[in-house]
Amino acid sequence: MSTGLAALALFTPAIASNAIFSVRRASRGVDAIDENPIYGLANLNIAAGQILKGGRAVKAAAIISNPEFEQTTKGAAEVIKNLSKTSKVANGFSKVLNFTANNINPVICVTSGIKVLGSEDKVDTLARESLALTTMFGAEAAAKSILGLPYTKNGKTIARSPLFEKQLNAMCDYQNLKQAFNHRAQTCKWLKYAPGAAKGLLFALASIAGYKVGAGIANRVLGEPKETKKTEEKTN
Repeated sequence: MSTGLAALALFTPAIASNAIFSVRRASRGVDAIDENPIYGLANLNIAAGQILKGGRAVKAAAIISNPEFEQTTKGAAEVIKNLSKTSKVANGFSKVLNFTANNINPVICVTSGIKVLGSEDKVDTLARESLALTTMFGAEAAAKSILGLPYTKNGKTIARSPLFEKQLNAMCDYQNLKQAFNHRAQTCKWLKYAPGAAKGLLFALASIAGYKVGAGIANRVLGEPKETKKTEEKTN
């Protein structure tokens, strides 16, 4: 596989999944902003952090594919750095965004805590959020392993093979199919992005499904949440 294709294989899933997550979190934040402003803003902050993570992945892939790209982005980076030095607001905003991007899962947990504190029945909401987040994080961990998504260690992104790659190879000559695809991708540029984007989409779907499964279990065990019941009563 060429260096460019390797970069795309490594970073495109992060670009695709973070794009999906940022849209969902932004939508959730806008919907909640009137009822629970702090929870709404926390979700918008997560959305911004997801965009920053996706942007980092785009930059990393571009630099590996074309080392000269790093030189062209240095000017913009210097402008942002200088602005952060002279403006306390810009500096504070930059720190918050970078912290969120580097700690998405802990920030999601804190955001759920804000939701719990703002709810009428805190014990009930805590139980529901705990179940939903547990199944969501479990689904994400399983998806990363099955899809062979890269992981970060000591600040470095490390590639890994899909969990069932050997079984796939035994069933359908996976390695030859992979080589044929990579050869075809050399002439058809958009194909380079397809596998990574598909992995990112599947990872996002696994995360969303994991959350919904946890929420569904909570509904079965604890009954429908009070907020849902109130909405149904108003509609009727």
